[in-house]
Amino acid sequence: MGERQAGERSASVPPCGPLDLSDAATPSAGELPGEVVDALVRAAARSPAYDGPAPDGTGGAVVPGARTLIKVQHRRHEMLAVCLGYERVRVAAGIPAPALLDHGEILAGGERRWWTVLERVPGSHGAAGPLLPRRQHAVCAAMRRWHDHAPAFGRRLDAPGTAAMFFGEIRLRDPACALRLAAALDQACHGAPMTAIHGDMAVGHNVLFTGTRLRAVLDPGAIQVGPPMLDLAWCIAVDLGLGGTVESAVAGYGGGVDHDQLDRLLPLMLARRRFDLLNQRRSTAAERLARQLRARRPELLSWLPPPDPTPPGTHG
Repeated sequence: MGERQAGERSASVPPCGPLDLSDAATPSAGELPGEVVDALVRAAARSPAYDGPAPDGTGGAVVPGARTLIKVQHRRHEMLAVCLGYERVRVAAGIPAPALLDHGEILAGGERRWWTVLERVPGSHGAAGPLLPRRQHAVCAAMRRWHDHAPAFGRRLDAPGTAAMFFGEIRLRDPACALRLAAALDQACHGAPMTAIHGDMAVGHNVLFTGTRLRAVLDPGAIQVGPPMLDLAWCIAVDLGLGGTVESAVAGYGGGVDHDQLDRLLPLMLARRRFDLLNQRRSTAAERLARQLRARRPELLSWLPPPDPTPPGTHG
């Protein structure tokens, strides 16, 4: 899509308003009880679109069949409307993604919850090494198509409670730090053009590859409408931890990069991602991001709370 056409498409989406820095309206991101997830899986397994064995209750929220798979709601904030919007993106933007074959809702745990049956796409999750620059290029080229062609749907960044949700884990550990980061995000985004965004796409997140061929872009993130440079900045932050480069991502995205806004947003996303990596005990990846922050906004390193002292997987 040319620059004029892309500008016309994004002009129909209002620009980013002030972010809600409180957490009063933050959607709950908590996990659904296991019995609710199991009930949803059983409902999906009754769909004629599913070609796998009867689920045994041990597969979690994603249950593979032969050429299809079941995916059901497993977090409270997840919306069926996002799944339906994602199918529109796949068709409208030509993004490689699993086709939505069937969907439905049931009453489970006292509320309506959703299930889907999707096409099962072959491929492996992202990887580092010599293929990483070409994979970054492919992911960011797909991201650009998403921004230029996809219909807007789902939750906006400036919706009540959304900014607090974006910094949710930090908010639980250090509310003051989360508020400072959200205020900085507000300054960087207020008035910026908005488009449909994926929200969590990177070589290291939500994509499948065969070699350097991008086979599928998977689940959209919790925010589906935002400044496109926010999407690109998060993508870069994730992949810098793997050893990727800013240059490979920018080259893949193409001529639509707003470098000034990317420079404002990237340090914030580096800080957000470094917090995750420290809590996952991924020290090498976290140090890669620390080097980037020292070169860009070193003060952000002092904003972040210390890692959770509890080893991963030992929480009750």
